[in-house]
Amino acid sequence: MRKRKNRHEENRPQQAVHAGDGDATDARKPPENEIDLIARRALLARPGLSIRTRLITGFLVVFIMALGALATDAIIIARIDDNLEFVERTDRFANEIQQCRRYEKNYLLYGTGLPDVLRHLDAARKVLITAKTELGRMVGTEDLERLERHLEAYRSLIFQLSDIHRKTPPTGKPIEPEIESKLRDHGAKIVETALFISRKERANVRRTFRLMVRVTLLSVAILLAVMLYTANYLTRHFLRRLDFLKGVTNRIAAGDFTPIMPVRKYKDEFTSLAIAMNRMMNELATRQEQLVQAKKIAAVGTLTAGIAHEINNPINNISLILESFVESEDTMDPEERKRLHKEAMEQCDRVSDIVKNLLEFSRASHPRLEQVSLEEIVDKTARLVSNEMNLHNIRFSKEIRDQLPALQVDKGGLQQVLLNLFLNSIQAMPEGGEIKVVIRLSKAMNEGVIDVIDTGTGIAPEHLKNIFDPFFSTKKHGEGTGLGLSVSYSIIEKHGGRIEVQSTPGQGTTFSIFLPFERPHY
Repeated sequence: MRKRKNRHEENRPQQAVHAGDGDATDARKPPENEIDLIARRALLARPGLSIRTRLITGFLVVFIMALGALATDAIIIARIDDNLEFVERTDRFANEIQQCRRYEKNYLLYGTGLPDVLRHLDAARKVLITAKTELGRMVGTEDLERLERHLEAYRSLIFQLSDIHRKTPPTGKPIEPEIESKLRDHGAKIVETALFISRKERANVRRTFRLMVRVTLLSVAILLAVMLYTANYLTRHFLRRLDFLKGVTNRIAAGDFTPIMPVRKYKDEFTSLAIAMNRMMNELATRQEQLVQAKKIAAVGTLTAGIAHEINNPINNISLILESFVESEDTMDPEERKRLHKEAMEQCDRVSDIVKNLLEFSRASHPRLEQVSLEEIVDKTARLVSNEMNLHNIRFSKEIRDQLPALQVDKGGLQQVLLNLFLNSIQAMPEGGEIKVVIRLSKAMNEGVIDVIDTGTGIAPEHLKNIFDPFFSTKKHGEGTGLGLSVSYSIIEKHGGRIEVQSTPGQGTTFSIFLPFERPHY
């Protein structure tokens, strides 16, 4: 089965228009090259943002974020290092104070080790002086001053013991119970404060380490999310553009040469590709227009030759009859005169039929649509050719496969189409046969179909593509004008339908008329 293309679409110049344009007339559409120029200017008028720039920007963002994460970890590690150094100082301070207390006990119990107390006390004071800023930040100014007061008081008491030791040798017993009590009190306060600072700084180190772990994990998560987003964005961007261009190629393959117009804010490397494709579509449209024009010229030549050939024969016959009248006007037998008159009238009728079919073929009027039953039209048309069928020993049958609603059709036009098909079938069965009409739904369920099936001689495969062309005929010379199927195709086309044909030489032919249920708009 061969589906015939719409001749109006074949002959219509391809106009590239913006997507979403209305039903503007061709006269208002700019020419093809102007549309291509408009599309080119629109594509190039946008600010540039190349794919290379986007790739570099995406990778640069990822690099900067990775660098920021590394810098944050480096700062935290440096802070931990400072904290550990401070912990070491506080531990050394606490150790020196504890040594002072041990030697202090030795002095109070045995009267020895007082110089060692002073030595460790001076070392503790040096540590306190070097870490004074950090201690102030750690324990606060008030607590630091309290620590310094305890340390100075403890030192003063040690000096007092030293003076007493020089004047009176120790006997192993406390010389001044009040001094002993104060030493123990101030020493305990100092040791307690030193251990508190050490514990607090260790806790601060652990907190800072946990913070570093959290920051590192968060940085890795954010970096991974940014990398995935960047990869997804770039991939989606490229794939979307490639899918769009794939759709454009499919559109070009379908014969739609509408130029690509800008839909994004920026231009990039794809813009150059779009411009090249627009130029290609413009060239294709131009070549197609040239091909259509060439086909038009060939069709006009065929039409002119066909008209000349079909009209020339009856005119020559009429001319010969008139010459016979002129030459034998006085001697011609009345019966012969009557026969020549009748033959001249037949030749005039033949010319009239040719002109009538040409007018029907070329008229642009719209069909007069009305709601009618397809079965009714088939029955009326069959009655018109019933005598011809009987004369040629042809059986007629009808089958209603589906109950169809009334369709909006031109009753006279559809009857003319069926009449042409019936007459063609009759002429294809000189020895008799059968014509069967089947009324059914199309497979898509949106069209009514009339199948005209005969058991005639059929149509050769090489002729199927030309049977709807004007003046094409496989009948003997003088048996047809070659316009019947062309006129029929034009009538069905004006209904928004189509005619399809299947044929096997020697077995018969099936013509299928498809009529849409929706009324076409004109």
